[in-house]
Amino acid sequence: MWTAVAILAIFLIFAFLMITQRMSSVLSLIFMAILIPVVAGVPFTGSEGILQKVVEGGAIRLATAIAAVIFGAWLGQLMVQTGISHSMIAKAAELGGDKPMGVALALGVVVAILFTAVGHLGAVIMVGTIVLPILMSVGIDRHKAATIFLISMATGIAMNLSNWQTYASIANVEIGVIQQFGVIQLVITGAVAVVYIVLQTRRVSSEWAVGGTPPATGSSPTKVEAKHVPALSLLTPLVPLVLVLGFKWPIVPSMLAGILYGAVTVDFRNSPANLTRSVIDGLRETAPAISLMVAIGMVLNAVFLPQVAEAMGGLLRSIIPSSPVGYVLFFALLAPLALYRGPLNMWGLGSGIVGLIISLGILSPQAAMAAFMSTERVQIAGDPTNTHNVWTADFTKIDVNAITRRLLPFLWIVAAISALIAGILYV
Repeated sequence: MWTAVAILAIFLIFAFLMITQRMSSVLSLIFMAILIPVVAGVPFTGSEGILQKVVEGGAIRLATAIAAVIFGAWLGQLMVQTGISHSMIAKAAELGGDKPMGVALALGVVVAILFTAVGHLGAVIMVGTIVLPILMSVGIDRHKAATIFLISMATGIAMNLSNWQTYASIANVEIGVIQQFGVIQLVITGAVAVVYIVLQTRRVSSEWAVGGTPPATGSSPTKVEAKHVPALSLLTPLVPLVLVLGFKWPIVPSMLAGILYGAVTVDFRNSPANLTRSVIDGLRETAPAISLMVAIGMVLNAVFLPQVAEAMGGLLRSIIPSSPVGYVLFFALLAPLALYRGPLNMWGLGSGIVGLIISLGILSPQAAMAAFMSTERVQIAGDPTNTHNVWTADFTKIDVNAITRRLLPFLWIVAAISALIAGILYV
């Protein structure tokens, strides 16, 4: 009993440190991974000891997912540097015309498509610096522009292949399970995003259309200058998805195929240089994500140790419901606990919680992962500690917590519906 209390205290202490930003998530998780087995009486040495099992083994536990992140960043950088992403955004802006709702919906679709392939802060900055000024130039205020951008991004991330591989590695489930639920979440998030965009823009009139000052060029405010990109190159972010969903290819080869397709179709002559430059920049961009995944791997190996699982078994079994109704109510109502790197956030304390739930057999790996993928819907666009939320708020000159307040009701609905479907499918 006292061991469980001590482990819970470790969780709470490092949760406080992460929430107050007194310690980074990476360092907090690494210290948790070491201290939890120490409290549980796990020896430091030996094949099942802390040094070998937790630190050494945990560092490479998510190696497959890390590879997917690297290739995903490579693809994203290639699309950015060759102008593919910029061209897609420009065409969407032109398609939307001068109607705020049309522009917002068109850009929302393109942002979602882009974030199936990209997903790190560099890509957020690149896309956001183009999309956000366009939204604001047609009369959409800063708060609405920021939240439209983030909920559109969340829609696409539901189909992000790098994230799929990460979830599959964390729960040790077949990628097909993640694919199935990812498609479901795309539909749910996309539907709610459309409703949100319509509600936010239905009473907005374009500033220049009602007598406001047009851009200095005298052109439409949605006009975006982009270098010429062949039409075939615009299919680049869809290539990996088609190969994974349609032809059942593994994720890394699918991404590599998308990378090669994009490089060859956009600029065949300079493709070697583009490939080399983009992989180097992609590796640089993924450093924060990789370090976090190394730390998560250590936490997972720590909580899967039998001494830790035994110590926490009684406490978690009394908290986590295993019946279908209890499962749905628990994860639907408590989804906001994914905010601030909380206990239902796989990129924070939740990495340890989901590991314990699976190791103790409270829920099946499929049910546990679907539950945390559901609560992730609140985190991905609503968590004020996300670097992309912080950057978006800074760029639009608004309070980062205002984004959370505006999006939380809609993201909570997405999480609740996702939890309901997960309960039907997996519990």
